[in-house]
Amino acid sequence: MCGIAGYVNFDFSEPEPELLQKMMDAMALRGPDGHDIYVNYNTGLAHTRLSIIDLETGGQPLCNEDGTLWIVFNGEIFNYRALRKVLEERGHQFRTQSDTEVILHLYEECGSAFLQHLDGFFAFALYDTKLGIMLLARDRMGIKPLYYYRDAAHFAFASSINALKQLPFVKQHIDEQALWDYLSLQYVPTGTIYTHISQLAPGYALSFHSEGPRRHFQKRQYWKPDFTRKTAQPYEDACKGLREAMTASVRDRLISDVPLGVFLSGGLDSAIVAGLAAEQIEGPLKCFTIGFEEQSYDERESAAATAAHVRQFARCGFEHHVKTVNPCDFESLEFLVKQFGEPFADASMLPTYLLSRFARGEVKVALSGDGADELFGGYERYLAMRYLGKFDFLPEAVRRPLFRMAAAMIPNIGNERQKWARSRRFLHGAAASGAERYLGILSRVDEKLKHRVCGKFFRHVKPTLETFNREFYKNSFSANPSERVSEVDIISYLREDILKKVDVASMSASLEVRSPFLDFKIAELSALYPYEYKEKDGVRKRILTDAFAKYLPQGLAQRPKRGFGVPLASWFRNEWRELLRERLLDGVCVKERIFNQPELEHILKAHSCGRADYSYFLFSALVLELFLKK
Repeated sequence: MCGIAGYVNFDFSEPEPELLQKMMDAMALRGPDGHDIYVNYNTGLAHTRLSIIDLETGGQPLCNEDGTLWIVFNGEIFNYRALRKVLEERGHQFRTQSDTEVILHLYEECGSAFLQHLDGFFAFALYDTKLGIMLLARDRMGIKPLYYYRDAAHFAFASSINALKQLPFVKQHIDEQALWDYLSLQYVPTGTIYTHISQLAPGYALSFHSEGPRRHFQKRQYWKPDFTRKTAQPYEDACKGLREAMTASVRDRLISDVPLGVFLSGGLDSAIVAGLAAEQIEGPLKCFTIGFEEQSYDERESAAATAAHVRQFARCGFEHHVKTVNPCDFESLEFLVKQFGEPFADASMLPTYLLSRFARGEVKVALSGDGADELFGGYERYLAMRYLGKFDFLPEAVRRPLFRMAAAMIPNIGNERQKWARSRRFLHGAAASGAERYLGILSRVDEKLKHRVCGKFFRHVKPTLETFNREFYKNSFSANPSERVSEVDIISYLREDILKKVDVASMSASLEVRSPFLDFKIAELSALYPYEYKEKDGVRKRILTDAFAKYLPQGLAQRPKRGFGVPLASWFRNEWRELLRERLLDGVCVKERIFNQPELEHILKAHSCGRADYSYFLFSALVLELFLKK
């Protein structure tokens, strides 16, 4: 895992090494093991390295034999050995043992079709000096980030927004629609918080002529899962096929020249990954668990039961490392807000960072269970969408007022994770339909609350529902309503929340995280399976439970899903109460009229005394305040 960056001057002036150095400095935690730059004509490339494979000769920027192709690469190519063998048979000569060099020779051999042959997770920029072409590409699932900036005189790219912000020509204008949508979802759903900084979408490549007057920017999609085609394969055969695919995926992700471990929670997904890794790893399997003093959020007991069960599959030893942490750490929050480079308010970033920092003391690579919920029907909200559809026989003119009135009877007090709060969201969902229904389940901050508390900064915004419907719901096509919203999650929540959180939190500890469930071949299998293979009669992740039963301790599949949360509602009424008031009521957001101070104070008082739970909004506001102050 590394950090990549670079820029092109369209006025044909040479990039400044000092600016490339600043970009590398902004990504130092992504690559503490080495850094270097390459400058040619009007193009500059920069790279910071976290060395995982080929520790001696794998430095970057890297070129081919005659120096006509250059690359900066972030990620891992798991089939690089097989590709290298084929390329050597065709006469290509290699100078290193790294997976990165394979990409250069594959491009020479296959041209623009080379991306189809890559199996891994990655973001890279390849510079063809002969043709004067710059090509950027991002992996199929969006595991590795790739941001870019473009104007009439420049093009720049980087693994982080913070690296781009080191360039004096990069405009940093806040996109008010992106900020409006962030307040509803706790993450920016499309692009970035900045009007002029974009993300390359997963499964896309972007190319352009970096020299001469002809730019010709071209963006193309090279991969997308298809949820409309379904297999007729019997369920038992599907279980066998998934076992084989997951075994291979874990095997690939055990490739490393440095120590490696597994994140182990009390859940089903990490148990499967740990079990498959235990059977295949050459050496003791190291598993890492963190726990909290807050009992309702602590998974140490269930993780210990999973560890005791998985231990029997370990061929070469088993170690379970456990640490109790206190996520109520304001300095860690300030640090993480800076690392994201834009507002991001999924509070589980705090325990994810603490777990990564704990694991980094022993290993450089960790496997996780991310992606299983979205791909295999793991969230309760997918069931909710199916049940809510049963109310659609009622005319909308009856359904809307009836269920809104019922929802209004449930008080907004205590904690959003409690059953009554979920019941209120369920009733609001019954009142709506389609994209509005699912957004209502996902969102903790509705349009009414935003209009009440937000100020004159927001002049030209549209409801977040328009963004959500246009970008996500209309781009999902499964015929099954539960599967359709899981498809929505794959192209929205998984990419822009879960994967962004894991990438930034782990890279902030200089740890590489690999997710076997996010192998694109697993995603393609998931898309092919009929939805009843994933959920049937209320049993979620059915095929995972059946296909990997031997790795699951008794009762694990029946445990309620807990998630990696923190007690925000309690913190804002106790440990962070005064700090929150001080930061928000006298902060940048009030001065810039993003928030109205009287309404903000009313919300703070209502939350503090327990009359309502505004923890999601308050955390989003706090993160935004810390971001703008930085």
